[in-house]
Amino acid sequence: MYDILLVDFSQRMCGEMQQLLQRSKSQYTVGNCVFSSSEAMSALSERDYSLVMVHTERFDTAGLWLCNDIRKISQIPILLTGGRDHFRLVRKALTYQVNDYLPHPVSPSTLLNSLHGLRSKLETDPAHTTSSFFKTPVQLNGKPMHSSHVIRIVKDYVREHLGDEITLKKISDMLHFNCAYLGQKFKLEEKMTFNDYMLEQRMEKAQQLLSSTNLRIYEIAVEVGYKDIDWFYKKFKMYAGSSPNAYRRQKIHSA
Repeated sequence: MYDILLVDFSQRMCGEMQQLLQRSKSQYTVGNCVFSSSEAMSALSERDYSLVMVHTERFDTAGLWLCNDIRKISQIPILLTGGRDHFRLVRKALTYQVNDYLPHPVSPSTLLNSLHGLRSKLETDPAHTTSSFFKTPVQLNGKPMHSSHVIRIVKDYVREHLGDEITLKKISDMLHFNCAYLGQKFKLEEKMTFNDYMLEQRMEKAQQLLSSTNLRIYEIAVEVGYKDIDWFYKKFKMYAGSSPNAYRRQKIHSA
């Protein structure tokens, strides 16, 4: 069995978690449940646990600070749940080497899948205790982090920054990932390269602006990250099969 230290800032998760683990016949059990950061740090100093689960639910900052404090003393796996689905929060969690981040609402199946994924790391260390994780840091560009969560973060960032200069190197540096590894994972998950995805998002946004606004072509180019208008014309025609002007006229006539 793997003992979980459950830090429940909402003070309502403990009973639900224990019942879920019992119903699913999981190899995990809630070894202790505490409701504050100070209690969590005290619990970690008193005995060994296999995993720390931090359930924030409206206490994002407190949960993140606790993760930071834990990382100062241990590399025990951390599962952070119940926070907001926000890029900056997820990025901060990654800097604290959180192994998985499950935003609110968390479904039972998602939680169990995450625990199952973390179990493979625990099984590589026969001791699977807090003390055993002092030795080797968690590799964020390795197996513990669910690639689907990371790719979602990357895609969200691209969509929110289409007008900026975006590179995979810039994103990987922010997320503390190896750039080549992240590129491989992105292609595996999305069946296209990062650059192809970024081009697709920019061209789709350009098409939307051409058909629904009166913005000039150069303004649309800037909106989707192109400072060179000729390069924008070339990429758009390759993608859409017509020039931006022709595409706009076609949409106006078909409306």
